[in-house]
Amino acid sequence: MNIDWVIPCRYAEVHDNLGTIVGAGSDTWWVPEFPAGIEVALAIRLLAMADELGEDRQHTVRNIVSGPSGEVLSDLESSFAAAGPDVRTEWLNGIIVTMVVQFEAVAAGTYTFEHLVDGSSRSIPLHVASGPRPDLGGLG
Repeated sequence: MNIDWVIPCRYAEVHDNLGTIVGAGSDTWWVPEFPAGIEVALAIRLLAMADELGEDRQHTVRNIVSGPSGEVLSDLESSFAAAGPDVRTEWLNGIIVTMVVQFEAVAAGTYTFEHLVDGSSRSIPLHVASGPRPDLGGLG
């Protein structure tokens, strides 16, 4: 199983394996002061061949959040099985899932979220800044 993409956003949901994403590409969180709790929704698309899917096929998922200095703030691991009635045997099957990442930011800077499934990995920068969100003139 491979990770096709991971998109940070404000909200994501999946219905019939179709994703609805609000605030896609969010990469900066503005907080009034530190420490601050940060919560980021993620939309994730996985790709798998039919023989990788089924209730009897377990996959390892791991999520690592690192601080601006590279220190690991969170490292969680779990397993899951992915199955569905419309698995196609002749090509890659796309599976969209959502998750929420939470961590405490203790200082301004770039935090890194790494999402791993089996041997596949994607990293995303998460910028945290202090103060009011600037007016970007319609650009964000």
